[in-house]
Amino acid sequence: MPKRLLLLVAALLMLAPTPALAQRFGGDYGGAVGLWLVYADPGIDAQDSFGRDLGGVLGVGGRLFFQKTRLRLGLGGFTGGFTGDGLNDAGNQVQGGLSAGGFIFEYLIVQQNLEVAAGAMAGPGLVSLEEILDLGDDIENLDRRRYTFVAGYPWVRLGYNPMPFVNVGLELGYFFGTEGVGGFAGGIDILVGLIP
Repeated sequence: MPKRLLLLVAALLMLAPTPALAQRFGGDYGGAVGLWLVYADPGIDAQDSFGRDLGGVLGVGGRLFFQKTRLRLGLGGFTGGFTGDGLNDAGNQVQGGLSAGGFIFEYLIVQQNLEVAAGAMAGPGLVSLEEILDLGDDIENLDRRRYTFVAGYPWVRLGYNPMPFVNVGLELGYFFGTEGVGGFAGGIDILVGLIP
């Protein structure tokens, strides 16, 4: 076998995850921080959003947790703008945003290179809505509404360890809260281990 091919195979074997290496991401004790992208449908009635159905929100945020065997506890949150902003019946532009965060709980059902977890986030949330009123002569005025609520977001997460101390996950769940907020949610996160 040529020397270069042998070196390439050896390098791939060193980088390929194994159950022993994967356990180092969580193990008995661990911690991680990560980037979190979340899509959530707040499900706000058109009458509560200046007569316009605003659709879903793509938010960016982060997660921080500590792990004891199969249990992860931490904090996380995200914020983003409505992707469906447009004109209402009065011909005014409507736009908005959604923020939520709080305590995160996750239980690892399977803990190998490929992991399955059930988790949830609970904490405060904020919906902000703006109706842009055109008053003529290039003068605009904003009519604003803000809703604070208690948010919940349970999910099922499928994660994979492509290398030690790194985990990439996809989650599907339901985002809900007081003030009539609620709808489908999903997310992607990239976690980097801080504690071996």
